[in-house]
Amino acid sequence: MKRVVIFLICVPLFVFAVSANERLNSALSIMKELSNVPDSGAFVELLRQSEGLAIFPSLIRIGLVIGGQYGEGFLLKRDVARGKWYGPVFLKLTGLSLGAQLGIQNVGLVLVLMNEQAVKSLLSASVTLGGNVSIAAGPLGRSLSAETDYKLQASIYSYSVSKGFFAGLSLQGSMVQLDNDANKEYYGTLLTTEEMMKREPSTREAVELIKFLNSLIYLQPGD
Repeated sequence: MKRVVIFLICVPLFVFAVSANERLNSALSIMKELSNVPDSGAFVELLRQSEGLAIFPSLIRIGLVIGGQYGEGFLLKRDVARGKWYGPVFLKLTGLSLGAQLGIQNVGLVLVLMNEQAVKSLLSASVTLGGNVSIAAGPLGRSLSAETDYKLQASIYSYSVSKGFFAGLSLQGSMVQLDNDANKEYYGTLLTTEEMMKREPSTREAVELIKFLNSLIYLQPGD
């Protein structure tokens, strides 16, 4: 147990503090890299069905018998009917795992939120993935299987990208919490999640990210 406590304390030390807008800017780079991978077609199709997106531009994963991860990101809610995005709400992710593992890895993490319950769960003060909200590694491939309705199988699908490598990522048992410091920095005051979810992204970094997301969602065949 002592090892676990020390591990949880040390993991965040590997993450360099970045501003809220820097997270948004880094997220755009992650999304561009992820969408350019040949096997990202299934991801884009899920994005078109989604009701939200959580992006952690830098998720540090460390393994030494006990493994763990720490990342800082944000969530955007999507109004499918109106074609609008709301937020962001800034988040932190932590997690532990046991088993044969060794090394340090830095990945970009994207969580595709398939329904309103997934969005609400991540906006609570703290939620454990795989508990009340189901999560699975996202499907890979140039398209989704025509026989499978992924939207009914899991509330959240996870993807990671690192130095051109793209894969689904399992995050069972990881905890997501609100990052109140980053939310206060971004909005100038500490708002409730309900208040943040009523605001459309307005900073340059957020607007550029939304513009790119919409270019993927509304891409026409042959474009």
